[in-house]
Amino acid sequence: MDAALWGVNRAGATRLVTTPSSEHPQTGRIIAKVHSAGYEEELDRACRTGLPLFHSMDNPISSETHAAARTVVSSALHAASEVWDTDAARRAFVVARPPGHHALKTEAMGFCFFNTIACVAEYLLEREDIERVFIFDWDVHHGNGTQDLFEQRPDVFYASMHRYPFYPGTGGAEEIGNGPGKGFTRNVPLEGSSGDSIYLDALERIILPAIDQFRPDAILLSAGFDAHVRDPLGGMRVTEHAFGTMTERIVEAAERHAGGKLLSLLEGGYDPEGLASSIEEHVAALSATA
Repeated sequence: MDAALWGVNRAGATRLVTTPSSEHPQTGRIIAKVHSAGYEEELDRACRTGLPLFHSMDNPISSETHAAARTVVSSALHAASEVWDTDAARRAFVVARPPGHHALKTEAMGFCFFNTIACVAEYLLEREDIERVFIFDWDVHHGNGTQDLFEQRPDVFYASMHRYPFYPGTGGAEEIGNGPGKGFTRNVPLEGSSGDSIYLDALERIILPAIDQFRPDAILLSAGFDAHVRDPLGGMRVTEHAFGTMTERIVEAAERHAGGKLLSLLEGGYDPEGLASSIEEHVAALSATA
């Protein structure tokens, strides 16, 4: 599988950048920082030995799965480097599969093998100028892996809007983090068939105030588009126009708190037409000048 990313430059123009020819030099180290010792080796061995599944029925694999998942992480780190280390881009959208937000520290889940957005968060937090990262996840499924990785930490705020109850069974409003991370997890469970007005209202009432209160140095998006009205799995009624509006509002928040810098990662989305139209609106909003 090839991965690709959309880089958005300071002038607002959008360009397609194919998978970098070389792996990001920090890929292996960051994966090992997010996941447990031996986890990547276990995945690599399962792929090389021809196992059809990894850990559970919802993780089918092939001989190329490990390489594809690692390429996604590498591409996301390249995008983060481009946004935060150079003047090449202010915002970027990484278009890559497999997704990542269900992947736990020691376990693959929901087609996710490495938690890519967690890898980017850890990579950014190593910078001297970034102390707080806000992750907003609007995939129709709760990002249980991302929440689990950061729920005891105050330097990463994880916020999710998702259908509930629904796969993977987590994401209730009472889940707000633990220990030092208490109050730095915010879940917005939504009923099936929720549409544009419900999503946009939750964004304005809950997500944006949380961003403003947290004052992050970096904002990351888990941009799944399986809440689209055409999606065969999500059971929601969100249109591509609402995804565009949500993106615009998060870009505005990035301008207030993070120098306008924003990195978005593709998660779910299973209707080709709905996914394409949603991504078009998303990229247009990312490309808009401040």
